[in-house]
Order: sequence, then structure tokens, then C-alpha cells
Amino acid sequence: MVNSEPEIELVDAGVQDTDKRRVGPKRSEASTVAVLDAAFVELSEHGWRAFSVDRVARNARASKQTIYRWWKSAACLAVDCTLGRLPDVKAVSSADVKDRIAALIDPLLLSVRTGDGAHAWRGAILAAADDQDAGEIFRSWFSESVKIPLRHILAEQALKGAVRRDWDIDLATELLFGPIWHRLVAMRGPVPESYSRRLVESVLRALAPT
Repeated sequence: MVNSEPEIELVDAGVQDTDKRRVGPKRSEASTVAVLDAAFVELSEHGWRAFSVDRVARNARASKQTIYRWWKSAACLAVDCTLGRLPDVKAVSSADVKDRIAALIDPLLLSVRTGDGAHAWRGAILAAADDQDAGEIFRSWFSESVKIPLRHILAEQALKGAVRRDWDIDLATELLFGPIWHRLVAMRGPVPESYSRRLVESVLRALAPT
């Protein structure tokens, strides 16, 4: 039986046609959202190891070729659809350093506690570990959203004498996120709501002046 429903198709924003440049239809935002939503459901229900681009394409009513036109790999799509569900980092008016650091990790903790977020994040982390391009997407998000702003906060605290001057940004991020990755991937356990405060306190204790 021929499916009467139209297939959603993503197309190139612009193409070169011999000597003339003609602009085709722009990439449809609705189509992109449909693919990302279908990918998130796929990752949540089947995990990374059984992730199927064929199922994503079918559920999003998009062609598989179209999906690979916009994402380099299935892993890139898996990471992208998960990062896209992160809530925005809220501006913190408090001068309390604990609140400022907690604001960097709260979006992730909220995401893993919402619906099937924990399953999706577990899959995204594994996808990022398996695929170089997906890993670059993940590390770019982590650097821009967490590592760089955390470095600024710790540098300020070091000038005030609240953090020792030889503080290590890699140690700080590992103390903040290592327990989260451990719970999600290794233990497959829940992430408590109060976790952010405990993690922030552990970082500040580890970096406190001696």
C-alpha cells in the first residue's frame, strides 16, 4: 500500500547550478524538530546501542538520506537531540558562589530527571564516546556552557582568596560531573534533586586554600 501522507523533506538552503546561483527552499524548522523529537524518543526507548536511523526517519516522516545530509552520523544526531532538550541556564542574581556554580549544572540535572531524560543522556554520552564528530559536539557544548563560565567563577574566587591559586579546572569539572556520569552510565541510577548543591560543596572543599 502506498502511504498517502507526504514525506517531510529537508533541503539544502542554497545550491550552485552551473554558472548561476539559485536559492532553493530553506531547511524547514518543523522538519528539523520532527527529526530531533523522533531521535530523542528512539534514544530514550532503545538506547544508543540499538539506535536506528531508519526508525527515526519513519517516525519523523523524513528520508534517511535527508537525515544524513544534516547530521554527519547517527551519533551526532543522538547527541544533538539530547543537548537540544536542555533548558536554558538561568541568570543568577545571587552573589553566592555556590548558587552561581550550581546554575551551571542544574539544567543537566533537570533534564535527566524529566521524563526519559536519564535514558537519553546515557545514550548520548555513549554516542559521544563512540564517535569522533559526536564527541566534538558534546565537548564543545561542555566547554562553552560549563567549563569556560566555571573557569571565570573560580578565577574570581582565587583572587578573593576563597579558592587556592593553583586550582585546576579539569579537576573542578571532573568533581562536578564525574558523579553524574557515574550514576547515569555505570550505576544506571537516579540523580537526586539536591545533588547539585552537594557536588558544588565538594568542589569548593577540594579547592579551598590550605
